[in-house]
Amino acid sequence: MIGKLLVGTLGAVISVSLAAPAGASPAPQPNAVPDFLAAARAAGITGADPAMLADGYSVCRQLWVLQAPGTEVAAGLVRDHPTLTSEQAGHFVMAAYNDLCPQPGTFDYWAYSTS
Repeated sequence: MIGKLLVGTLGAVISVSLAAPAGASPAPQPNAVPDFLAAARAAGITGADPAMLADGYSVCRQLWVLQAPGTEVAAGLVRDHPTLTSEQAGHFVMAAYNDLCPQPGTFDYWAYSTS
């Protein structure tokens, strides 16, 4: 029961937090990778930096390309990494979203394509 309540609450937090910020800066953050790793570690997540970064970019692909809900992405992280708690997975998804994922409108593939 507590697990369902925690996942439900976490889902609401992820859903609300994934809304695009009104004043999103179009330029990528220069400290995106260190900020992401620091946020993940602050949530108690451990691992090698390259592996955590790869998982972070995978989260971005799932959110932006596959348009998967944040709760689904977090559940996948828990499934793939059983040592993660649902809360840690939610923090990881938010860290990736806030630090690694592109903000809406920051890159127009068609405008900058070389083909």
